[in-house]
Amino acid sequence: FLRLNLGSSFGSKAAFSSSISDLPTMAEPAAKKARTEEPVAEEAKVEAKEEDVEHEQDATAVKGAKVSNAAFYVEDTTMNVMQGSNASTLMPLTDGGLQYLLAGAKANVGLTGGRHMFEVKILEAMAPLEDPNSKSRIPQPRSQVRVGFSTSASDPFLGESPDGVCFDSEGQFIHHKTKSKPSQSFTTGDVVAVVLNLEADSPNANTVSLFKDGVRVCKPQALPESLQGQALFPTITFKNLSLHYNFGPQPMVPLPFKCHMVNGASKGAAEEKTSTAPADGVYEVLFPIALPDQGGFQWLDQFLEDNKNYTELSDRAMLKWFEKSGLTRPKGYGPAARTSNDKPEMGMMISALDDLSVRRVLNAVAPIQKRNYVVMEIKSNLTKEERVEMASKWPGFKVVAKVLVGEPPAAFKKSSQALALEAKQMTSDMEHKAKWAQEKSKYMLQKQAWTMEKTKKEQARRMAKMQEKMKKKLEFEQKKKEALAKGEPAPEPEEEKEEEEEEPVEMDEPEPEEPMEVDPPKVELTAEEKKKWFAKGVVGDLTPYILNTSFPNFSLAEKDEGFSEIKYEFADAAKAKAYMKNYIQEMKLTSRIEELTPGEWFATKFKDWQKVSQQWRSKQNQLKAAEMQKVMDATAREMKIKEHEVAKAKAEKEGLEPPADLVLPEEPEEEDKDAQKAAFESLDVFSVEDVNDAGNGLALYHFWEHSDWQMLNLRFEMNLLVHAFRKDANDPDRTQVTTEHLGFYYNKYYKKQLNNKAFGLNTDEELLELIKDTVLILEHKGQKVLESQLPDELEVLHVFPMLTEEHRRERCRRENMGDDSLKLKIINPGNPVGPQIAAAAAAANAATNPAVAALAAVLRPAGPTMPVHPGMQPGMMMQNPMMAAQMAAQQGRPMMPWAPGAVRPQFPQQPGMVRPGMMGQQMGQQRPFMMGQQMGAAAWGGKGW
Repeated sequence: FLRLNLGSSFGSKAAFSSSISDLPTMAEPAAKKARTEEPVAEEAKVEAKEEDVEHEQDATAVKGAKVSNAAFYVEDTTMNVMQGSNASTLMPLTDGGLQYLLAGAKANVGLTGGRHMFEVKILEAMAPLEDPNSKSRIPQPRSQVRVGFSTSASDPFLGESPDGVCFDSEGQFIHHKTKSKPSQSFTTGDVVAVVLNLEADSPNANTVSLFKDGVRVCKPQALPESLQGQALFPTITFKNLSLHYNFGPQPMVPLPFKCHMVNGASKGAAEEKTSTAPADGVYEVLFPIALPDQGGFQWLDQFLEDNKNYTELSDRAMLKWFEKSGLTRPKGYGPAARTSNDKPEMGMMISALDDLSVRRVLNAVAPIQKRNYVVMEIKSNLTKEERVEMASKWPGFKVVAKVLVGEPPAAFKKSSQALALEAKQMTSDMEHKAKWAQEKSKYMLQKQAWTMEKTKKEQARRMAKMQEKMKKKLEFEQKKKEALAKGEPAPEPEEEKEEEEEEPVEMDEPEPEEPMEVDPPKVELTAEEKKKWFAKGVVGDLTPYILNTSFPNFSLAEKDEGFSEIKYEFADAAKAKAYMKNYIQEMKLTSRIEELTPGEWFATKFKDWQKVSQQWRSKQNQLKAAEMQKVMDATAREMKIKEHEVAKAKAEKEGLEPPADLVLPEEPEEEDKDAQKAAFESLDVFSVEDVNDAGNGLALYHFWEHSDWQMLNLRFEMNLLVHAFRKDANDPDRTQVTTEHLGFYYNKYYKKQLNNKAFGLNTDEELLELIKDTVLILEHKGQKVLESQLPDELEVLHVFPMLTEEHRRERCRRENMGDDSLKLKIINPGNPVGPQIAAAAAAANAATNPAVAALAAVLRPAGPTMPVHPGMQPGMMMQNPMMAAQMAAQQGRPMMPWAPGAVRPQFPQQPGMVRPGMMGQQMGQQRPFMMGQQMGAAAWGGKGW
């Protein structure tokens, strides 16, 4: 209502505003006005004094020689920087992953005094394509620039190290990754000036300031103490921006005061870096040739420290660049996060970086930039074909091979010992710190327990005192009540005694003493460590696979490979070649052949063995089946006689007609088992012509168990492996398998792991000790190698079962005498738990039924070994393993535990009949009754069945 009326009264908004301004206002109380206005005025004066007043004064004219050639040398820029020839511009390369990396340039003039400035203008912000899946790993903003100063020893990456300070385009001031925001941001089109004040008598001495378009945008920022007193070089770090820089002598935008630019500075207040351009204009490319883990990268670090004008080309250098560009690597950038020094995997999770596109672009750019390079490739520089290819890519450069092979000079050895001592000290410090933390934690726990016990005792003492007071009070009240009842005066209460200071409670154990932290011990190198020429790194220069597959092709550089010069840094040419030859010989003895392929000879021999050994296993099964069938027949005959006698006695008792006389087949002549076995045991195994017939219907392997068959296979496999390796390696320097790599080659040839644990042993040497009649371990040039006792070509394979049977007999003889030194501890995969469960039941059944005892003797020649599997269900078969055999004998059928490859006895069957021993399974199914085992597992512990 008021608004409508006002609007109608004054007609328009302007009139309304004018009228309102003409209305009389209520005067503010004088005291209040003073309180509100006076501090504001005073504050404004302070701000004007502190903020608006520029303390910098106009610079005086420079007398004497002046700097006039400030610029960016190519060697002082990163490889992704392209410079304009006349326009003083800097542009970054943004292809192949370089869009993620910082570019940097450091000027050739350092300032040591006075007040000077340089200017930078952003010309263009670029937006190259980036992997959308990698945004979270890329530092923001995508386009940025940092301007500031750094020392002569620093790289051109401002803000990452303690050797420089800078302002970035976001308005932040950065030193050694520490950021603050005292300034305004700047962007495309802005001209920023960085002023370095090193005037000792200036109020802004040892500071750096930022101006945008001629206006100060931050207070002077103090230089860190580590930079004061050093020559500071103008430096620019940027990404995805094109820039124009101005070193003077005239500024693009004047400042509020006159300030000298870098070009125009007094030479007395500047340090000019001389150009390292060669006089003839031909730059060098160095190819260090060093053996893996023998000082290559150590030499490179020392060389680059002394020769700042050389640029390293390597995957290691790329990783350093990624780190300084602020990129996140999931594994980190520490040495332990690499697989090797020569070719560390990038692992950046950014496709353009992980696929080594950066290396491709740099290899294309490097030959057109005027700078010196060091191509650090350990493997490639040692391989002739790769050396020739790389050397050919540097037309117009002087290509030099630096051979770092042989005994290094004394200074290098000293440096290696210093690095080794530093690494050893670091390891000792870490161990000391961990031990101290453990002792501190132990003390805290002990202290906590002791304090709790003390508190408990103090509470108990206080409780006892309170109970004593209550007791006295109750006694007083009782006496008072009794006195009143007797009419006597009430007793006077006892005066409360002043509480004496309590003595500390007595503890059973003294208070734990806090351990004192001491400085870690100083370590020293042992005499053995001091003899080493090269320091050992956290990771190797090459991965084991790359080293093992490439070292046979290692060689030294030759002039005809395209090198302008070959320099031997460690030893002369003759000694270096001898050292290289000796290195390759030693590597052949200690390394494994990664790409070894089993040949046709091995495949044929192994196939023949599998066929013959399977025939032997089948033959043993047939012989066992025949023996068991005889036992079954005898058991069935005995049961029928007993049944006939029972039926006859029952008929006589009941007065019935007796049953017809029992007609039985002629009882076979009983064999003298003991005599048969004694004759077999006295047989000379090496006189047997046919292992399938050792006499008396027995095979040489008749009494073998699972462990004997395992030993047979082990003998043959090791013998074949030794001979096949020599043929397949086809190298006169590599004729024997070392024990160190036995497992690797065993897996190569037999496609399975060599499992010592399955034999109850811990090492390969212990395993080979079991078959020393076939394969020996010998010493050869400091290495343990395998030597076969048998020739590579055998007319027949009977020697392997002969050796196995001889070993079995010797083992049994020793065990009978109480010597278990040869006792096998082979684990039967079909019998993980074993004999103990079945032993008691077998003994009980055998005692009550001789037929069952005879059957058990056939099935288990060395004792009961009924297997128990985790998945077996409890029941009669599980509780009494011999009962199944007894039931089968009563029913006139065999009860056989089958093994893979066993020959089954034939049973007469009619259509629709249930197969004997199948526990209700229909005929035609493939799973025999295994007494709770899984199909294919050998019942009775694989004792030949």
